[in-house]
Amino acid sequence: MRKTRNSRNIHITESNLDMLVKSTTGLISLPEIYLKINQLMNDQTSVLDDFAVVVNGDANLASRVLKIVNSSFYGFPGQISSISRALNFIGITQLHDLVLTISAIKSLSVSSKTIDMHEFWHRSIFAGVFAKHLAKQIKARDCESFFVIGLLHEIGSLAIALNLPDEFVNTQQQAAENNTPLYQIEKGYFGFHYGQVGQALMKEWKLPENFQEITGHHPDLISAQQYVIETAIIHLAHLYAYGVELGQESEQTALQVEPSAWDILGTSADKIQKIETEAKQLSQEMERMILG
Repeated sequence: MRKTRNSRNIHITESNLDMLVKSTTGLISLPEIYLKINQLMNDQTSVLDDFAVVVNGDANLASRVLKIVNSSFYGFPGQISSISRALNFIGITQLHDLVLTISAIKSLSVSSKTIDMHEFWHRSIFAGVFAKHLAKQIKARDCESFFVIGLLHEIGSLAIALNLPDEFVNTQQQAAENNTPLYQIEKGYFGFHYGQVGQALMKEWKLPENFQEITGHHPDLISAQQYVIETAIIHLAHLYAYGVELGQESEQTALQVEPSAWDILGTSADKIQKIETEAKQLSQEMERMILG
């Protein structure tokens, strides 16, 4: 494949996926406060107070966490006024996911001429909310974690846009003109697709293994060998997020879903419509709290 002038000297071959990831992590890194939370997650001697101390060390982060915990997104009765009390309600894993959500948006909100960051986060937040509600509908495990996975599932596209801007535009145009899934165009063009880039980035950042696997396989659902149900949830969330952005009717979006997804999840397009409506409303509230 040819290399354009604006591609940061990265040759477009599968063997150089690692170079793309290294280039991205050289531009973007997760904040120190998230790394501290991650360290505590891996420390068997840590206690709830340790997590509260770290979060309270950043007043802006603590404020945003409490806003989200007190929102209709969680729907807890009464006001939760402290991080310590919030931990008693949501637990360590959900605190980790909230800190990752806020930290990732802060770190990944970069300037790009080839990608509209407002649209990117609007779509990603909708995908996260949609995924969480779909997980609840089918009674999946760890429903709350689907919000942050949905939020981050397209970070590979962001990495491609930052490092290979000309190629990013070309593949987007080819996918639209040929009415072909973007991941298939990217696979032929780069040797890898945005999901695999996101998976590699998450591995570099030491995010949970299930986050990595789900992100890597959601565009091509039939390639998933593990976390198949979870991957199918993000597969749907991705397509419905784009459907809403493009103003598509639900029926039109449903036709783009990998047919096996409906059987994997034990649901149908008709049952998804209510989730889509709820996600539109809740994602607007989440945008104000996270991006505002």
